[in-house]
Amino acid sequence: MLSKSPKKAADHVLGMLSVQEIQSLLMDSLNLPNPIDYPEHRPQFERWLKRWQRLFTFRGESEDGERRTMQVPRDQLERFAPKARTTLRRIWNEKDARQRDWYFYRLRDDYNRLLLRLEHPYLFDVTDTNAVARLAEFDRESEARGDDLTQRIAYFDSFVAGADLFNDVPRICPFEAAVYWLQMNQKLMVYCAGPMCAAPFFFRSEKGQRYCSPECADPARKDAKLKWWNENRKKKSAH
Repeated sequence: MLSKSPKKAADHVLGMLSVQEIQSLLMDSLNLPNPIDYPEHRPQFERWLKRWQRLFTFRGESEDGERRTMQVPRDQLERFAPKARTTLRRIWNEKDARQRDWYFYRLRDDYNRLLLRLEHPYLFDVTDTNAVARLAEFDRESEARGDDLTQRIAYFDSFVAGADLFNDVPRICPFEAAVYWLQMNQKLMVYCAGPMCAAPFFFRSEKGQRYCSPECADPARKDAKLKWWNENRKKKSAH
């Protein structure tokens, strides 16, 4: 559960998460395997799910008809997590600022649409991969009831009612806060220059940092020392 302490909330990005939590969430998401449904990849996704599913919530209707905060179902996160991983990697590697901003927008918008579909299952979203199937189902149900044209129009209107929600500014949530923070701190994103680095995406802790760890920086330091030694030894030999 997220802390409700006013003091802690004031230190959190958009009142949601600390910077440390955000960086951990982003790193874990960036380093998810591809694809996640390979048997050897499943354990890593399960660890990600166990650690972070608590942050992915929506306001849904429970069995007793009450509106409650509920966790996004794992099948939805199985589809969303790979999208988030791929988009974050594109953001990290993209040099063009305009394209990077577009990836940020798509990532935030995709997650907002996921939540809206869960919270308002009646909404019709033309970007939904199941949109055609839902329309066909609507048509079959209407025909089976024997609806006349007026009834079918009225039913369709109720089906798409509230679709303008997709155009509203989404409410603040933990994942939104994480992506918002990243968008405001793009200068901290670094891809480790170590050729053998197993997890090359990281946040720099000091200006000009190119390597995620001393281990990754060691080969470059050794090469630099060797180059300096060779150049200076040749100068001494020339004298």
